[in-house]
Amino acid sequence: MKRILDELPYDNNGCITAQPHFTHSLNEAIQLYAQSRKDALELLYRNKQLKKVSTIELEADFEEVAASCGYFSFSLLDFAEEMKTYLEILDDLKLEDEERPEGRTWTWLKFWHCIPFYQQDQQAQRQWLYAYGVNADEETALPSRMPSPAERKAADDNEVNREPTLQQVRSHLWHTLGFFRRDDIKFAIKVGAGAALYALPSFLATTRPFYQRWRGEWGLLSYMLVCALTLGASNTTGIARFVGTCIGAACAILAWTFSFNNGYLLAFYGWFMSLWTAYIIIGLGKGPMGRFIMLTYNLSALYAWSVYVKEPSDEDEGNGLDPVITEITLHRCAAVLSGCLWGLIVTRLVWPISARQKFKDGLCVLWLRMGLVWQRDPLNMLFGGAPTHAYMDLREEFDFQVFLARLEKIRDSANHEFALRGPFADATAGRMLKSTQAMLDAFHAMNVMISKNPRASKGEAEILKYTATERAELCARISHLFQVLASSMKVEMPMHGPLPSVDHTRDRLLAKMFRFRQNEEGKVGATDEDFELLYAYALVTGQLSKEIKDMGREVERLFGVLNEDLLKLQ
Repeated sequence: MKRILDELPYDNNGCITAQPHFTHSLNEAIQLYAQSRKDALELLYRNKQLKKVSTIELEADFEEVAASCGYFSFSLLDFAEEMKTYLEILDDLKLEDEERPEGRTWTWLKFWHCIPFYQQDQQAQRQWLYAYGVNADEETALPSRMPSPAERKAADDNEVNREPTLQQVRSHLWHTLGFFRRDDIKFAIKVGAGAALYALPSFLATTRPFYQRWRGEWGLLSYMLVCALTLGASNTTGIARFVGTCIGAACAILAWTFSFNNGYLLAFYGWFMSLWTAYIIIGLGKGPMGRFIMLTYNLSALYAWSVYVKEPSDEDEGNGLDPVITEITLHRCAAVLSGCLWGLIVTRLVWPISARQKFKDGLCVLWLRMGLVWQRDPLNMLFGGAPTHAYMDLREEFDFQVFLARLEKIRDSANHEFALRGPFADATAGRMLKSTQAMLDAFHAMNVMISKNPRASKGEAEILKYTATERAELCARISHLFQVLASSMKVEMPMHGPLPSVDHTRDRLLAKMFRFRQNEEGKVGATDEDFELLYAYALVTGQLSKEIKDMGREVERLFGVLNEDLLKLQ
C-alpha cells in the first residue's frame, strides 16, 4: 500500500499512469495478511496458559491485548479494501481519459446546460443528507445554555395544560418574549441605545459645536468597534484601539514634521508605515493593533494634507498653509479614548455578557450532551430494531465540532476579562478542551465503525446479547461521570474525592468477551470479524476513561478539594 501511494497516478501531461498489476498484488497481500492474522489469533487462544486464567483482571488483560491487535489488523484490512476501490476508480478514469476525443472543447461556455445538472446534484446531496438523518433546512447550533428552572416549569405547565388562566397568560408571555432573552438581541439593543446616547450631542444646538470640534464622529466609530458580545472581546479591542491610536498619532506628528509639506516624502513615509504595521498584523498576529496604528496615521496625515491644500474653515486645526498636526491628533486621540471608554462602560454595565460564564456554561452543556449520547449505548442500534441514528448521526457530530470551535473562541475572549478573584485559568481551560476534543474523536471512531455495517450479523448479535449487561453498566457509568463533571463545573464546587473509575466495569466487559471466546464462540459460529465492533468499543471506552480522569484532575485544580470550610451552614 505504501508503494502504491508513493507512485503518483499522473504524469507531467496529466495522463493517468497507474500500474495495472497493483490490484493483483494488493489482493494477494490482503489474502496473505488475513490468513496470517487468523493463524496468529488461533495460536494465541490455543495457548495452554490462557486456560489457567481465573481472575477477571487477567482475563481482561489478555482480551485487551487481543482487542488492540485485532482492531489494528481490522483497520489495516479496511484501509486495504478502500485502496482497492481507489485503484478501480483510477482504472475507470484512465479508460474514460483514453476514450475522450483529443483537442479542446468550448462546451463549458454553454452555461444553460449546467443548470439541470446543478439541480440534480443539489437534489442528490439533499437525499444523501436525509439518509444520514440531516435536515438541511434546520439550524445547526447547539443550545448555548442550560434551560432555567422557570423555562422548564413553563414547558411542563404548557404540556399538562392544567394551570389557571393567569398562569396561561404568563406562560404564553414567557415563550413569546423569549426572543429578547437571546444574547445577540440583548447585544444589539444595548449597542444601539449606547450609540444613540453618544450621538445625541450632535443633534442639540448647544452641544453641536463642541461635538464637531472634538470630532465626535470618530468617537462614535470607535464605540461601535469596541462593543463586542463578551466583556473579554471588548477589553481586547478597546485596549488595542486606544494604544494603536496613540502610536499612530505619534507617527503622524513625526511624519508631518519631517515631510516639510512635501507630498512625495509623505507618500514615502506612508509606504514605510505600511511595511512595519503589516509585520505587526501578519508576523506578530496582532491584527487590531496594527490596523488601528495604520488607520490613525492615515487619517491624521491625510487630513493634515487636505487642510494644507484646501484651506478649510476649522481655525483650531489650522488653515491654509499652516495645519496644526498636534491639534488634529489630539482631537483624534480624545475622540477615540471617549468612544472606547463609553463602549467599555456600556458593555460592562448594561446586560454584561461574561465570556468566562459562557465558557463554563457551554462546556457543561457539551459534557451533558456527550453523556446523553453515550447513555444510548452505541451498539444497541445494531440489533433490536433501534433506529440507525440512535447513537449519533452526522448532524449531531457536526454540531459537536462546531460548538467546540466556538468554545475555543470564547476561551480566547475570557482570557482578557479582568476579575478580582484572579486571571482566567487559560492553561487549564485549554487542557479541558483538548481532552474534550480527544473524546469527540473517540466518538467519531465509534461512529465510523458502526456506519460501515449498521446491521449486526448472527455472530455479532450473539456477542452483543452475551455482553449486554456489562455494556449497560459501562455506558451508565460513563454517562454519570459526564454529569458529575458538568455539575461540579456549573456550581463551581470541588468534587468529593476523585472520580469513580471506569476501569473495573470495563474489565468485566473484557473478561466477558474472553469467556465468550473460550466457551461460546464455537457453539454460535462466531468469527474473528464479529469481534471487530466489540474491540473498537473496548478501546474507545478506554480512551474515554483516560480523558475523564484527566478532566477530573483539571476540575480539582480549578476548585480544589471539598473540605469542611466549604460546607459550613451559615
